[in-house]
Amino acid sequence: MNNTPVAIDLFCGVGGLSLGFEEAGFHVALAVDRNPLHAGLHLINFPDTPVLCADIQTVRGDDLRVRAGIGNRHVSVVMGGPPCQGFSVGGARSASDPRNALVFDFMRVVEELKPSYFVMENVPGILDPRYAPILESVLRTASRLGY
Repeated sequence: MNNTPVAIDLFCGVGGLSLGFEEAGFHVALAVDRNPLHAGLHLINFPDTPVLCADIQTVRGDDLRVRAGIGNRHVSVVMGGPPCQGFSVGGARSASDPRNALVFDFMRVVEELKPSYFVMENVPGILDPRYAPILESVLRTASRLGY
């Protein structure tokens, strides 16, 4: 496992991204989701992956390293799908939905863990002009961090 690239899955849900990254040869060292049902289902689907049931706003990169048991080992990728309800054409599409701001917590964790890569997936609705300030902020942060 020491040569296997390490991944951390934020907003993991039941594990779609975890499955893809495991199939690609990554060791998913930790999965995080605030919803106890999602966290429990992820644990059922991936019994060898520790799951942290917590609000990403309350955890820091160092906490994640401890929970993952990886110490100072390099994290190859941070992945995740922050909530999309505020952006989705199937939802309320509200620029003021507080869940929209969770993309900033995702980027904060990326900054704290300093992975080689990050993968943040979301719905096409995030490209709507009303969300431009959010998306532009995420892209500025990614650029500032060297991605």
